[in-house]
Formats: sequence, C-alpha cells, structure tokens
Amino acid sequence: MSTAPQSLSPQEQNKHLVVRWFEEVWNQGRRETIFELFAPAAVLHDGSRDIRGPEEFCAFHDELRSQFTDFHISPIVSLAEGDLACVHWSAEFLHTPTARRVRITGTSVVRVADNQFVEAWQNWDAASLAALLAM
Repeated sequence: MSTAPQSLSPQEQNKHLVVRWFEEVWNQGRRETIFELFAPAAVLHDGSRDIRGPEEFCAFHDELRSQFTDFHISPIVSLAEGDLACVHWSAEFLHTPTARRVRITGTSVVRVADNQFVEAWQNWDAASLAALLAM
C-alpha cells in the first residue's frame, strides 16, 4: 500500500514561507525573493520604522548588507494561526567595519495572503547589537 504525501495546511504553508524568506533573502542574499514574497502594498513594522513595498524593503536589505555580511539566520520556533505565522529566530553575522561576529535573536510575525506577506511586525535585540558594536 502506497502512502501519498499529505498536503500542508495553510498554516504550515505560511510557516514555510517565513522560513524560506529568511533562508533566501538573508542567508543566500536573493533579492528576487523579496519581489516574489513581499506584496506590493505590504508593510513591515520594524520598531518605530515602517517599510512599505518591495522597493523600500530592498533599500533596507541593501543598507544592512552594506554593514554586515556572512548572514546565518536560523528559525528556533515557528507558530501559525489563521493567516499569521510567527518565527522566533537567531542570527549570526559579521559586522564588516569591525570584523566582529554578532549574534542576536528576534521574532517576526507575518500576515500572509495569497502566498505573499501583506503585513509584518518584527522585534529584535537591537540593544545587544548596539552594545557589541560599541565595544
């Protein structure tokens, strides 16, 4: 008797999209994934800053990549309910000007519609990053 693979629930699909985002956009540096997954009218709430649409996200992405390299972001816990997916993650990267290795954690909550991100909120350990870079 053969077993056909079960299709993923919408919530599992949404979790996979968020994990894919971190892998492709940050770990692999694939900007094209930004245009594929970040909807044209999407907004990312990053602390007090709102980033709207793929073009603004690309500018944010490029700004970070100009200061940091060798990204490795790993999901720690992923949860989903309804159209929301949440991933708590850890990140390690190199601060290029100082050659310091940096480790931080963060949490991203993403609202998904039609396999694209339409709204997201993220909080990450900016205080630890600032302290490490001030040393």
